[in-house]
Amino acid sequence: MQAYLRQTGVQVAYPTAEARAVSSATVTGDFTPQEGLSRLLNGTGLTYRFTSANSAMLGKASSAITLGPVRVGGTVRSSGGDAQSAYGPGVGFVATRSASATRTDTPLIETPKSVYVVTRKQMDDLQPLTIGAALRYTPGVVSLSSNDSTPSASLFQPVHQRGFESYTFVDGLLNGTSVSDPFFLDRIEALSGPSSVMYGQANPGGLINMTLKRPTERAQGQANVGFGNYDRYEGQVDFSGPLNKSRTLLYRLIGVGITQGSQTRYNHYKRLAAQGDLEWKIDRKTDLTIIGQFSYDPQSWSPWIGVPAYGSLIKSPTGRIPVSTFYGDPAFNENWDREYMLEAIFHHEFTRNLQFNMTARFDAQSGGTCSLMAGAVNIARNTIARSAFCNSHIGGRSSQMTANLSYKLRTGPVSHSFLVGVDYRGQWAKGNWAFATAPAASITNPIYNQYTYVDYFQATNGKSRWAKYAYWQDGIYFQDQIKWRRFYVTLAGRQDWNGYGTLFNRPFTWNAGINYVSSIGLAPYFNYAKSFMPQIGKVYSAGNIIQPDPLNGHQWEVGLKYQIPHTQSLLTAAYYDLAENNVLVSNPDFPQYSSEIGQVRSKGVEFSAHANLAQGLDLILNYTWNRVYNSRTTLTGQTIGGQTVSLAGKRLVQQPTNAASGLLDYTLPKDLVPGLSVNFGVRYQGKSWADQANSFRNPSFILFDMGFSWDAGQVFKSAKGLNVRLSMTNFANNTYVQCGSARFCHYGDQRIAYGTIGYHF
Repeated sequence: MQAYLRQTGVQVAYPTAEARAVSSATVTGDFTPQEGLSRLLNGTGLTYRFTSANSAMLGKASSAITLGPVRVGGTVRSSGGDAQSAYGPGVGFVATRSASATRTDTPLIETPKSVYVVTRKQMDDLQPLTIGAALRYTPGVVSLSSNDSTPSASLFQPVHQRGFESYTFVDGLLNGTSVSDPFFLDRIEALSGPSSVMYGQANPGGLINMTLKRPTERAQGQANVGFGNYDRYEGQVDFSGPLNKSRTLLYRLIGVGITQGSQTRYNHYKRLAAQGDLEWKIDRKTDLTIIGQFSYDPQSWSPWIGVPAYGSLIKSPTGRIPVSTFYGDPAFNENWDREYMLEAIFHHEFTRNLQFNMTARFDAQSGGTCSLMAGAVNIARNTIARSAFCNSHIGGRSSQMTANLSYKLRTGPVSHSFLVGVDYRGQWAKGNWAFATAPAASITNPIYNQYTYVDYFQATNGKSRWAKYAYWQDGIYFQDQIKWRRFYVTLAGRQDWNGYGTLFNRPFTWNAGINYVSSIGLAPYFNYAKSFMPQIGKVYSAGNIIQPDPLNGHQWEVGLKYQIPHTQSLLTAAYYDLAENNVLVSNPDFPQYSSEIGQVRSKGVEFSAHANLAQGLDLILNYTWNRVYNSRTTLTGQTIGGQTVSLAGKRLVQQPTNAASGLLDYTLPKDLVPGLSVNFGVRYQGKSWADQANSFRNPSFILFDMGFSWDAGQVFKSAKGLNVRLSMTNFANNTYVQCGSARFCHYGDQRIAYGTIGYHF
């Protein structure tokens, strides 16, 4: 029944007394779920009755089906498909399969790499607004913006893995403009370590791969209204189901509308986003899914406006800077974004062992931003210097495609799962940008509506710099997943041809891993991976914007995974040693640009435990120790006291050595409080350096999160489908600060309370 569930997504309920000693014959071949179940039950004395497209009941062949004590064959909570497939939402806090590391549906315990999955239930419990917030309980992941609950128009979330900035991918393709609000996703995966062999352009610390929600065979829907502090209001809708009786045409419609303020004055956020899916099951072995998205942010907060270290992290004669202080000017503060995306996912199964998959996407974006940026502090004069920046008429588009052919072959005692594929990516962007001087502001009493667009145009004489770039990448990748007895070997290689401007590269990257899965669920593994990536960031140097040199590096990793038999759990431990050349760091004076630092070394240990301990009791525990430092550089930096020092051996900013987190969700017994579940989380982040010269530190902090969910239908039958949720992050309202330099700091999120009232059907 477990194998049948995994392959069909059909839940089977059966009477325990009559089915306990029943054994079925082996069934092999291509069948419909009904045919497969019929063959499984042949000769057992049991028969079946489908109660819906994804559930069935068993009983004696000679009697009507009347169930007493019942066991459910599996724990799928999805309305359609297998929740534990590589593309499903997972079960509780546990996901056991993934396709991010290998581009094939592979059990995590057979994958010789660190992969951490945020399930749909975890997102429902935490109700995160951003991807960074959704990853708070993931080992090895650090959000550099301490207030990552505040939305931003940027879809490249400020997330770092193992010390390096992470690119985000959606359905296996680079996230150009895809809507990445957590409400649109079934799961989020953090793939740690170099992954160029499968994705080409990706930083060495890892990548974030998100899976968009897909249509379901069973009709379902939900509508939610949300509200919270900082004048947050939100509406959500999600409808899905078949369009015809044969269920060969499926649809899904998702939409959100958000408006809210923030803990910082004059910062507001508005967003409208929608997604439409159409899936066509052309025949039993072929299907095509079309996904379209649109989003518009008419107003958003620019993350480049912060506070100085003096007065926030460091004591100052001028006193403590209030959390709500805004050093920009509302008369010169604009940040908007508009995005479109069209994606096609095609699958065809030639035979049981030969399959073809392709994903293609086109997206386009336009936007603009203008804001003031804080600079040096003059304590004697009680002023903070400022500059003005505009990036206008931004336009971008990209075309991407990945296609692969997989073939399974057995040669004696050894089985192979071959994969060969091609990648294409073309990206084009353009825009105007310019800097201008701006008057200083009072640290303790900034005056607003003093700097306008007229002042900016006068300072720049109406002139700006025009910038554009075009990047393309062609790649061929191959992989062989080899199984011999309990040993699993993964070998992969990739040849790329890519160009950016006048530069052209032909890198080759590869990956090799081995693991052994014992009969008791223990799986030690080893992995070695190479990486190469032409960087398309922008380096600010002496008033010029230049292209950075390409990245190249390597990592070896050794670890242990444990899947406790007969339970929904996955425990992991990993040690890694990673080196990367030509690494970029945020420019302390112009945070929207970067500086090249040379070689960075990252060593660390990660522990993770995801377990559904019992019915209604789910748990996550994580711990990370990471040391990331400049192992080779010619750069120098200034301490907070003004001394010039070498950056060799210095730690990277805002990268804590120690971090830990835990999250528990508990559904109370029905006889005590029907329909009520509560969750509690704690997050610890250790000290980190606050500037490149390592002259002062960000302090450690502990934050507490909590929430509850109540299914009103379990108390009042007339309220079936009505659900109430409330989540609070940092409910103890701790005040903490994170700095990247003496000039650029952010206050962390104060208490955020958010609730929804929803109707599910």
